[in-house]
Amino acid sequence: MALDNITKAGQISRGIYQRVLPENPSKDYYYILRETGNVEPILVEYGFIDNSRDAQKLINNIKDYVEAVVKAIAEYAGIEYIPPGNTDSSETENVYVVKKGDTLYSIARKYNLTVDELKALNNLTSNELYIGQILDVVPIQSSSYVVKRGDTLYAIAKKYSVSVKDLKEVNNLNSDILYIGQELLIPSEIKEDPEEPQVPEEDNDIEIPITEYDMYIVQKGDSLWGISRKYGISVEDLMSLNNIDSNTLKIGQELYVPKINTASDTYIVQKGDTLWSISKKYNISVQELKDKNNLKDNLLSIGQQLIIQ
Repeated sequence: MALDNITKAGQISRGIYQRVLPENPSKDYYYILRETGNVEPILVEYGFIDNSRDAQKLINNIKDYVEAVVKAIAEYAGIEYIPPGNTDSSETENVYVVKKGDTLYSIARKYNLTVDELKALNNLTSNELYIGQILDVVPIQSSSYVVKRGDTLYAIAKKYSVSVKDLKEVNNLNSDILYIGQELLIPSEIKEDPEEPQVPEEDNDIEIPITEYDMYIVQKGDSLWGISRKYGISVEDLMSLNNIDSNTLKIGQELYVPKINTASDTYIVQKGDTLWSISKKYNISVQELKDKNNLKDNLLSIGQQLIIQ
């Protein structure tokens, strides 16, 4: 990324190299890279001064080359890149760059936030800051939702058309566990789907769209992996859907699972699937399955769509 950006800034590319330590190939040859500890260092050669033309090119363009590397590092780290001297308020009014002496308390007070709000806004798990760190300081316009009995992050996220990941990030959650009465922030610009059937508000036992899920009763010998394969869902999604954080199941336990559309004519390949297991599931022969999908061998890839009927 650094090399690509330097090239775009006008310098000639000489490639990317690593020179290993002869006595220990697992270590880097260059001391400055080898001894930097728990960081990810790179050594950048911006050019050479073995002739006056190259030297003058560096004098004229070195700031552009250096800024190209800064931009690459920001992109690599997932941090918003703001060009030097940029006065466009649309890019800067929502963020704050941490300066020497700053604390979460002082920054929160400056922007009329609480420390908890500032931490949640930036997904911070500690009070530590570093100089140059970019913080979001404008709260997401949001509404709130109070967790009810039977709620899961999966169901709430689906109800408001957001991802579980985004819902966890907005609320600074480190696990999928919820408790009754917990208040969750929901971005207000995301509207509830009016066409999705919901369980009536007064029924606090279930908040999952009843048209999309069945109830499965755990049987002897069942496992999350086996159930997830049967219903075409990942183990992680099955656990999130049922708000469980353990792989242990109990006989008689009730689990929400996706409805199986028996009329479905396609199947999405899951981890662990084989042509034999899929053909057995849909009561067709392996050869028939291969013929329908024009397969020349038995190899499958996760996410591959197969024609069944």
